Amino acid sequence: MKWGRAKSPQDAGAALLTVLIVVAGLSAIAVSALADMRRDQRLSANAQSTAQAQWFAIGAEGYARVMAEDLVSGALPRTALAGPPRTGAFPLEQGMMQVAVRDASTCVNANSVVSGAGDIYQRDEAGVVQVIALMEMQGLSSAKSNELADALVGWIDTAGGVVGAEDAAYAALSPPYLSGSEPLSEFSELRAIRGFTSDVLAKLRPWLCVLPGVGPSRINLNALTPEQAPVLVAMSGGKITQTQARDLLRRRPTTGWQSLGEALSDPAIAAAGIDQRALQALTLDTQYLGIDVIVTHSDAEAAMSGLMVRGGGSFVIAARRWTEDR
Repeated sequence: MKWGRAKSPQDAGAALLTVLIVVAGLSAIAVSALADMRRDQRLSANAQSTAQAQWFAIGAEGYARVMAEDLVSGALPRTALAGPPRTGAFPLEQGMMQVAVRDASTCVNANSVVSGAGDIYQRDEAGVVQVIALMEMQGLSSAKSNELADALVGWIDTAGGVVGAEDAAYAALSPPYLSGSEPLSEFSELRAIRGFTSDVLAKLRPWLCVLPGVGPSRINLNALTPEQAPVLVAMSGGKITQTQARDLLRRRPTTGWQSLGEALSDPAIAAAGIDQRALQALTLDTQYLGIDVIVTHSDAEAAMSGLMVRGGGSFVIAARRWTEDR
């Protein structure tokens, strides 16, 4: 018969302590795993809510399309988008969608400083004059305005048919980068151009925009309000005053001018000697529709801005970005 040594209280305590340590370790692992699972579930739910909010935002383009069709058909007057954007609020399951549609051709196009196509772009003096006039009206000196306009032209144009002719100035920066050598696609690209500081852009943003197309800006006379007189003054290259521009817009018929001849026969325009190419670029119909959408869905929020361009008898989506238009 074998006899074992009786376990002392110290041995029993050590065993209990070991068990408790193992249980505590397993509990910590379980808690950590459960926290990871909950975090993954929240991330998955947030991703689903964000995706759903983005799909709702894309659906808001349908609201803009209806308005675009009404503009093309004549169901809405030509002055329908003069003033604040047309807005709509739509309740959603677990959220809300807010849509704003505006005429995006009531500004001076930064791409107007060049003309051309493909890979060949060169300085367009009529467009340069418009941009300089706009800058001077916003308090920039003549010298600074000319400097900025030259930098903008240099960023886009392909001087002498050479792409990247202005690269040396930007390659010397830290970090170095290359010039665009093509028209701008977004307003934010201006930040990369020499001289376009945050202060300068803040002054220009309400009046300067980036739209497809080059050459003198295609400004919709029937969408301008008297408060937007600086745009009309810039179009003229500074040849009419803000007072003349405001008075002209106040004299516009309620349903808008029906022909450019009718609009341009106004004494303020006819006697100003405005560049003919600048006048020919004017329009009386909406050519660009800006769309701004904010969707809240569950705990997610999606902001979308877009641009629709008129082509033939309809509008098509030209740009869509998942941020507000800034």
